[in-house]
Amino acid sequence: MPGFASYPQLNFEEFVEAMEEAVPALPRQEAKLAQFILLNLNTLGLETGKSLAAKVGVSEVTVGRLLRRLGCNGMKELKALLRQQYSVATPAPEARQGVHAALEQVMEAELGVVTAIFQQTTGTDWQRAGALLAGSEQIFVTGFQSVRGMAEDFVRRLSLARGNVAYLSPHDGMLAEWARIENRPATDTCLVLVDVVPYAREAIDMARLAKEEDRACIVVSDEYCHWSRGIADAVIYAPSRTGLFLESTVGISLALSLLVDAAAAAHPEESRERLLQWKAHAKRLRLF
Repeated sequence: MPGFASYPQLNFEEFVEAMEEAVPALPRQEAKLAQFILLNLNTLGLETGKSLAAKVGVSEVTVGRLLRRLGCNGMKELKALLRQQYSVATPAPEARQGVHAALEQVMEAELGVVTAIFQQTTGTDWQRAGALLAGSEQIFVTGFQSVRGMAEDFVRRLSLARGNVAYLSPHDGMLAEWARIENRPATDTCLVLVDVVPYAREAIDMARLAKEEDRACIVVSDEYCHWSRGIADAVIYAPSRTGLFLESTVGISLALSLLVDAAAAAHPEESRERLLQWKAHAKRLRLF
């Protein structure tokens, strides 16, 4: 790893690789900052040292110290690395036509979110999540507060791709659906937990309960969800800060849609048959 006092010429890939390797040995505050940076590479260009420190909850001094530790001489040099890496992905002038000037940065940030989600599809967490959604006998899905509706929609969509998918509401059903059937191994079940900051009190408790009972757990959350990595079997991060009044849910919506597609692709014949049956039933009942 580069020393504190030297600032070698490095490229963006080397910087990211050095950060990934350094995370386990970094002091707690720097590790927290490094994880946030790694999860938000596509929207990092919109940040300053001050805004980055505020979002992560560390000092600006910590930001500078971490960058220098990794051989990058502060935010100015980091921005230069980012420009080299992402200049080809910058929306062309014609792509901005018809976009309100105040929303141009938001548009670029949202496009960065989309890119960040697709980039995760080649990672081990994504592969593990897809395997669990395709191979588990029973899938439970839960979501809290403002994203409960998204979790419920995911249940309906996933049910078209595979069977035995149920929404789990700790408050409404008091976990009656969660009760273990005698002689049925808990490892046949998987919990998909959807949540965003400020995290619901039940979210981390549900994730821990799943692990205590040897059930698999997938967490789909935003870039601030630092607790999930040490509990869940797979974690999908959806950047949410794009400059809107409220955090963006574009990333979570896209991630859930892609997970449905992954589940369907694992058993294409079964998924196709389920879709045909659904259309036939909808037509029979004149739902559409």
